[in-house]
Amino acid sequence: MASIMVGVAGVAQQLKTANATVAAPSGLRIFDYDPSSGSGNNDAVDIAEVEPFSSPFAHDGSSFSNGAYQATIASSDVLSAYTGNASAATLEFGGFLTTSAAGGMPAGTTFEWDVSIGENNSLSNGNSASIIGTASTAQNSLAISGTDDGVGEKARLTFGGSKAGFLMPAAGDVWHTVITCTATSAGGSAVASVNIEYTFS
Repeated sequence: MASIMVGVAGVAQQLKTANATVAAPSGLRIFDYDPSSGSGNNDAVDIAEVEPFSSPFAHDGSSFSNGAYQATIASSDVLSAYTGNASAATLEFGGFLTTSAAGGMPAGTTFEWDVSIGENNSLSNGNSASIIGTASTAQNSLAISGTDDGVGEKARLTFGGSKAGFLMPAAGDVWHTVITCTATSAGGSAVASVNIEYTFS
């Protein structure tokens, strides 16, 4: 029995030593491009409406500042865009998780994206925010065209009223969404996130 216990302890020590040599991810940032093959916007994601029509919520990532995109949207523009097209705005996001760490991403790192409702979310007139879809586990989750859905989960704003007539968010209402990606290696985990806030007028 003693020799078995010594053997188990030895294996455990080997695993502990192996794990200790793998760094935790660090210096994480979300880009709207793959830095190994192109250029674009840092600390940003691309935003697109799932349905094939022009949406006032769509954005190419160029106006993010310090990881946040804040835009004022006229409720009348939303009403005009969505009437006859959809009873909710459903947004998908394209992002790439990168690192500024000198050694790059640690070996064996896994990724998980998450879309959540932000703390500043405040909606009235029967409008409501929700999250749908399944989170992507790909570092490169940029593609949001055709059947590709970027980071997987989507932000949905369901309008108040009915098909007979939508009720838009009131002036001053905020639709706040947070996009996060967690990178995990044998050495630990780290997170990067960006924020999107639409204020209605």
